[in-house]
Amino acid sequence: QMIVEGDDGQEIIFTSIADDRYGAGGTFDTGNDGAIVVGTSNDPLAGDWGGIYASPLSKLSIDHALFAYGGGVTRIEGNFTAFNVVELHEESEARVANSVFEFNEPAVIFVRQSQPIIYNNIFRNNPNEDPSDNPADPNDAVPAISINVNALSYVLKQDTGRTTGGIDRVEGHRDNRGPLILANRLHNNETNGMVIRAQPLTTESVWDDTDIVHVLLDTVYVSDFHTFGGLTLASSPTDSLVVKLFNDPTGARTAGFQ
Repeated sequence: QMIVEGDDGQEIIFTSIADDRYGAGGTFDTGNDGAIVVGTSNDPLAGDWGGIYASPLSKLSIDHALFAYGGGVTRIEGNFTAFNVVELHEESEARVANSVFEFNEPAVIFVRQSQPIIYNNIFRNNPNEDPSDNPADPNDAVPAISINVNALSYVLKQDTGRTTGGIDRVEGHRDNRGPLILANRLHNNETNGMVIRAQPLTTESVWDDTDIVHVLLDTVYVSDFHTFGGLTLASSPTDSLVVKLFNDPTGARTAGFQ
């Protein structure tokens, strides 16, 4: 279990050692490299550090935090690997709320087979800085959230609230299925939305998070299962579900009765 819970105005900061906006001990120049001059080697860059990795069955709670200049390649177990700023893997329980994500790459929050709570965060200035990359390629896009389609499951899930202090839970939404993604603000990211990584469905998938654009760059295959199958797209009485597609072919293909 990892608990990263600050307070409004007293956030927990994760950033590059070259980021002189934050500091303690009487100096913000933690790396002792002199005053930052824009356009020099002293600049912090996206990918200066790795990220937070929630392994299968782990628990992660992030509240009132800031993540900047992450998503890089780092050493791990005698090797090197690349990380997203926050990675949530199989059946990990995660809540990410009231936090700011800026100047990161590649995806900001990466989800694989997990149903997190992602509430009231700011995703800004997380662009793909390589002009040669193709925004239609899901491997090149830099979305605020990247999630596999099977993680958008049918299971009812509500906000669990903070682990420490006041619970600060989002009330209502008792009919939410799968991840709860609500009240996030996005600006100047490579993809201002949630990229759904396509694959053949092996469960029932429900897309009901009307507060964020669903971006589909590849084909979702809906197989014919006798239980827990099919794809449901659900708006609400007050909001439309928005799905944007790009590339050829892109969409949903069904087999059997739906």
